[in-house]
Amino acid sequence: MKNALRTHSFLVIALLCTTLSACENAADESKNRLLSSGAVQGSIAEFTKAIKLDSTSAKAFAGRAAVKYATGDNKGAMTDLTKAIELNPKSATAYSARATAKFSGGDIPGAMADFISAAQIVVFSSSNKAVPAKPQ
Repeated sequence: MKNALRTHSFLVIALLCTTLSACENAADESKNRLLSSGAVQGSIAEFTKAIKLDSTSAKAFAGRAAVKYATGDNKGAMTDLTKAIELNPKSATAYSARATAKFSGGDIPGAMADFISAAQIVVFSSSNKAVPAKPQ
């Protein structure tokens, strides 16, 4: 039991560090490319059309959030990512992305909670166990 807990803790910390570093680097690079290409407004419009066609598509909300985050719209990104998580609570990607947006906005406790949720989803999905319920 101790080994399993140690392994789980290590994986959570490793995922947190890796995700935070990768997201910051990717966000800077993609922001520069998107802003210079002029594709931002068209991308947001296309994701919005997809959401109008299927308002239950967590991927469409997450995609639009990624574009919003890349342009510096943290609040809009977090709103879309929260909706994506509501639609698909097992999306480690949505939790991780929302954690990055929260971290960028200065919400460190909220970011840590989302990073932990993402890590739990990844760890428990790879071990075919149910993700523990979140405390209310």
